[in-house]
Amino acid sequence: MGTLPPVVHSTARAIAPREFLDALHATCNPRFPYDRGRSHKPIALAISGGVDSMALAYLSTKIRTTDHWFKVADHPVSNPVAFVVNHDLRKGMVEEVDQVIKALRGLKIFAYVAKIDWAQVLGKGVDPNTVPNIETLARQQRYRKLGTFARNCKTMSLLTAHHEDDQYETILMRLLSGHGYRGLRGMRPATDIPECYDMHGIYQSGFIDDQRSKHPVWNIYPNRAERTKILRALRDDFHFDLATFAEKAEPMMWRTDLKDAFSADQDYDEWIARSNKPAPPLPTMDFEDGGVMVYRPLLHFSKDRLIATCLENNVPWFEDHTNKDPTLTMRNAVRQMWKNHRLPEALQKPAILRLAERCRKRVAFEEAEADRLLQSALVPHFEPSTGTLVVQLPKFRLPRVSGLSSKSPGGRQKRLDHHRYIAALLLRKLISMVTPERELNQAGQLDHLASMLFPSLAQDGVEPPPPKPYVICGVHFVPMMGPNSQPFRWLLTRAPYASNVPRPRTDFWAPNIRGRWGKKPHQWKTTGWSGFKLYDGRYWIRLLSRLPGNLHVMPFEAEHQKPFKEALDEQSKNDLAAMLKRYAPGKIRYTLPGIYSRVDVTGVIQHDEYWPDIEELDKYGALRKRNADGQWEIREEAVENEESKDAEKKSSDTVEQELLHSSASKRARLLQAKAWEDDITERRTDNPPQLLALPTLGIHIPGLEDWLRWEIRYRKLDPDMLLTVKRRKFMPKRRKVRSQIRMSYRHMLLSGLIKPRYSRPVRRREVLKSKSK
Repeated sequence: MGTLPPVVHSTARAIAPREFLDALHATCNPRFPYDRGRSHKPIALAISGGVDSMALAYLSTKIRTTDHWFKVADHPVSNPVAFVVNHDLRKGMVEEVDQVIKALRGLKIFAYVAKIDWAQVLGKGVDPNTVPNIETLARQQRYRKLGTFARNCKTMSLLTAHHEDDQYETILMRLLSGHGYRGLRGMRPATDIPECYDMHGIYQSGFIDDQRSKHPVWNIYPNRAERTKILRALRDDFHFDLATFAEKAEPMMWRTDLKDAFSADQDYDEWIARSNKPAPPLPTMDFEDGGVMVYRPLLHFSKDRLIATCLENNVPWFEDHTNKDPTLTMRNAVRQMWKNHRLPEALQKPAILRLAERCRKRVAFEEAEADRLLQSALVPHFEPSTGTLVVQLPKFRLPRVSGLSSKSPGGRQKRLDHHRYIAALLLRKLISMVTPERELNQAGQLDHLASMLFPSLAQDGVEPPPPKPYVICGVHFVPMMGPNSQPFRWLLTRAPYASNVPRPRTDFWAPNIRGRWGKKPHQWKTTGWSGFKLYDGRYWIRLLSRLPGNLHVMPFEAEHQKPFKEALDEQSKNDLAAMLKRYAPGKIRYTLPGIYSRVDVTGVIQHDEYWPDIEELDKYGALRKRNADGQWEIREEAVENEESKDAEKKSSDTVEQELLHSSASKRARLLQAKAWEDDITERRTDNPPQLLALPTLGIHIPGLEDWLRWEIRYRKLDPDMLLTVKRRKFMPKRRKVRSQIRMSYRHMLLSGLIKPRYSRPVRRREVLKSKSK
């Protein structure tokens, strides 16, 4: 890093604050349009010290002075907060970061510094500069640091300084790599933060916890004036007291046929569960949302204008000399090529940027067409608890084209390929609701599946593949046959786990069990809720446990089904059988998450036994003896032996250091606790896992609710997809619901349960009639 010499094109002009605000307004669209937040929130800036990031820092300080109530995404902007990441890849980085912090302080921007610990990432003794993919690892660690800081500062908007030249280099790199038109769109102006897919509250999650906090980032509750207006409108509409009606009408509502109107699809029920016993309802599950968004408001400004902005406003910046090494990264090589050589006109910057704009328009047109096709699809069932989706796909009919083009084989083939691609985009949207994978196949790779699910789009003269089960992107497509042996609907589930593929697993570590020595199990305490962890790419899970051993979330295996049923009571057995038969038939049940323990905790849960059984642990049994009351106590000779051993041994172990500074009985107790913990550690690795609960079904072994609690949520989904599912469910229309409410109200009026709040106004015609009589 050195100060960049003032070299700038004479025609470049500085970016005005109003221009920057217009770019921000076009980039940072509202994430939650129903948000009513009026308090100013900070925005985060990713600062490296270069001219682009320092220009971004300067322009961000002018937001509030230019427009006091200017909004970025959902909230008015307060003072920005800068995050500087020290990659620690070369000497002198600490001094250079200090200079950047000093320059930011001159702009009155508070800055945080985060240093990447390569020993923790790569291991001790590994030089990061010798790793071949160090640029990729540095990018991953940088975004994870930025996401963590943004979450801790409660700011969900992160601005980066990618500019027009970066966009040009990115598209050139993708063009050289052979990307299609979807990849040639370049960097998106707004996107979820990358490289943080397993971090809760950072990547597409955290909205529910934010709403539960005392001071949420997003305020979705109506204010007092809006609540008063809503209550007045409802009161004037129905002409009665809402509080009285809500108290007395609730038992009346269930006497009507509203319950039948909310029932599930009967065809699906008959196919998925042929039983007379109704299955209990599944526990409700929330969907995650929120997270940190990355915005790039400088994508339409060239680097020359950023340099002019810093020069005109006396903003210092620092240049990294490694950015000029063409042998270090592909981006450096591309930058060296287009700056020092004259490229063909088709590869120059204006032509490439126009190409990217055409690619973006084409992709937007295709996505809009796929969304319109999705509106005609019937999605009667989506159950996140089991990861199942039932869809009735629309029928494709090629539109008629007048003229000679309708008879042209080439024109028909072109239209056929286009509609098959749109159908593949629709399937990709459906797959995204169930798949555990983060990266989905491209639409062009779903051609065979599109031909099978849409026989009318098969190639001319080619027989479409017969409908049969199909697995792609970790999703199992199962045809639900209708009349004429044709698939009436398709069932999409998580694909069963292959035998040669390791099972997904999420570990939750138990608190220090050494502190529980000598206490009854009911006296054990918990350390609080664990953090949310991502399981199988679909579920966010957290636990609150008092159990002694570590817990693991793993798939529900077939060999664990029988012992798990034997541990349940009769009611739970019947509920489990009915729920598996209806909601998770066949191999679907073996994709459900289960909570396991490596140690047998049945005695602790059901009988409050002293765990583990002291008589079984002979390794440290010589330290104890039973007294007259049958209780275990410390042997005095064991204490004397330990004192002599402690005098001879000089170890740096933590437990032995505690022994040297404590009484004799406490020293022996600590030795017992250490031996107990070591014994548990050895046994938990050898024991087979014990299934404790199926959290998505709400089934667990008796008594577990006093020892273990969990919270499970489904990952973020496309809101348009969820609205399609809700709209297509068999729910009563608004007119029907209002008629039911009026009928219940009239019934209560006639029966005398309530009294009318308002009397009907007497019309003038009725008054005249009464006078004439």
